[in-house]
Amino acid sequence: MHLNFNFISSIANQYSTVFAIFFSFLLGALFSYIWFLGKNKKDMLDKKKLESYVKGINYIIEDDTDKAIEEFTETAKLDPDLIDIYISIGNLFRKKGEINRALIIHKSLLVRPHLNKQKKIEIYINIGVDYRKAGLYDRSKEYFKNALTIDPKNTLAKKLLYEVYEDSKDWENALVWHKRFAKGDEHRLAHIYTEIGKEKIKENNPDQAKKNFEKALKVYPSCVDAYVHLGDIYMNYGDMKNAYKQWEKACKIKPEFADTALNKINDISALKSVIKNLLVEFPDNIYILYFCANQLFNIEEKKKALSLYKKLSKMNVKSYSVFYKLIEIQKNSLPDFVLSFAQNNTGKSVQYTCTNCGYSTRTQFFICPKCRQWDMIRVDIL
Repeated sequence: MHLNFNFISSIANQYSTVFAIFFSFLLGALFSYIWFLGKNKKDMLDKKKLESYVKGINYIIEDDTDKAIEEFTETAKLDPDLIDIYISIGNLFRKKGEINRALIIHKSLLVRPHLNKQKKIEIYINIGVDYRKAGLYDRSKEYFKNALTIDPKNTLAKKLLYEVYEDSKDWENALVWHKRFAKGDEHRLAHIYTEIGKEKIKENNPDQAKKNFEKALKVYPSCVDAYVHLGDIYMNYGDMKNAYKQWEKACKIKPEFADTALNKINDISALKSVIKNLLVEFPDNIYILYFCANQLFNIEEKKKALSLYKKLSKMNVKSYSVFYKLIEIQKNSLPDFVLSFAQNNTGKSVQYTCTNCGYSTRTQFFICPKCRQWDMIRVDIL
């Protein structure tokens, strides 16, 4: 049999072309499938990261720090490059009071390659906050300054550095930073001058103390703390007339702090004179009425004190301490069990609360020990 080689060659070429097309199709399909698997896996990973992150956020909202750390740690395992997550984990450890763990996490981020400037600043600031929380103020300042080296205009770093100077009672440097970065905040500047004045008193330098108290009142004439301590300076000089004058001004500027100034006046006739002036000028101010009544009670002017306590009761001032004082003054006409009840319920009768963060104490303050805000104080008669 005679074979047609041209025909066979033609058929072979056709099959070769078909096979090449089929192979190309198969290879394309394989690559598509591999891409699909990769994309699907990435989508699943992204979904898991998102779910874990959202859970962490929810736990923060619920104030469940432990579970928030657990979820964020899981998110970080899924993607070790998520720097923001690590920063959050460190912050949560700081919130729990585990400062060392917070520092380890935050400091480890600094060695990562390809950190942009903003991330470096954020990490430096968080390390500074960690050290501040630990009370290591010098280290805290160092890291805030590192952030400012990168961006001298960073407002958060400037604010935190300034606050650390206050925390560490480095008032001279606080003054320098205030003049550079916090112009216009006069009441805070006044407190800084006042604190410097107090330091000068401790150093037995009353003249410099007086100058600083006067500077405080020049920039912020309503600084009660400056008036109170300026009165101390005049008393130290033996100028009692001016001392009483400063303390009376303090009562008038901020009646809710009147007890601080009134307690300074040891001369009974001078105290009576100041009380009289205050009651004439503030006949219906509950703080003036209450603190003046307490002073009159202490110097055995019980009848006058009683009239002020009764006036407070008529003004619907709901105060246990006013009630107890009324019982004490009228004890001769009351049953013994009522008097016994009153005597067993004495104590500090004023509460000071920060209106910014809610911190509350029976001890007077000008700067909140918790949130470090100045003059955010509500005074409650208990």
